[in-house]
Amino acid sequence: MPDESEFLRKKPQQSRSRSVVNAIIEAADQLLERTGDPNKVSLQGIAQRAGVGIGSLYDYFANREGLLGAFLARLTDANFAALEKEVLGTQSMPFDQALPAIIDATLRTYLEKPDRTRAIIQAIARLGWMKPVMSERDRFAAVLTKRLVAEHPKLEAERVQLMAEVLCDAVMGVVTSELWRERDGEGSARVREEVVTLVRGRVDALLREP
Repeated sequence: MPDESEFLRKKPQQSRSRSVVNAIIEAADQLLERTGDPNKVSLQGIAQRAGVGIGSLYDYFANREGLLGAFLARLTDANFAALEKEVLGTQSMPFDQALPAIIDATLRTYLEKPDRTRAIIQAIARLGWMKPVMSERDRFAAVLTKRLVAEHPKLEAERVQLMAEVLCDAVMGVVTSELWRERDGEGSARVREEVVTLVRGRVDALLREP
């Protein structure tokens, strides 16, 4: 995933300029969540929401694509850090017991604010960012692989990595579908149980292999 700084026209050097950039990116986040559509978010609206002049916004971002890129880079890093922390925080328990918490954290990350996530998916498509996003997903799969191999050292890391990548893809496919299905709480709970069963079943099958 490209670094946030790659989308800035100039790097903020002082605390005030960093605060301006942060306010602009946070305003973009808020408007994406409110509208659910990146095409409905204008630079003028972002500047107004951030409480800065449009000239100040253009000091740091050349266009809307650059601003969306910086926002997505920051959000992706934050999501990865949060999910990695969840995985590492379960090291004291068997992976099978930790699995529901890891699944819950993943679903919560992407489904807690559905309008925002729908807007993000559209922005990713608009920027042609599917390949970088998949690289980040594989990076999280590597965290899961390390966690599982540490508990079961006889497993072949390459095989576990492939399984983890496929399972991550499967879970994110469910997430994407659920964003547009908009189930009620009971339906979402059943989906969560199905996801846990799916992942647990594949992991158990791998552990039973000779």
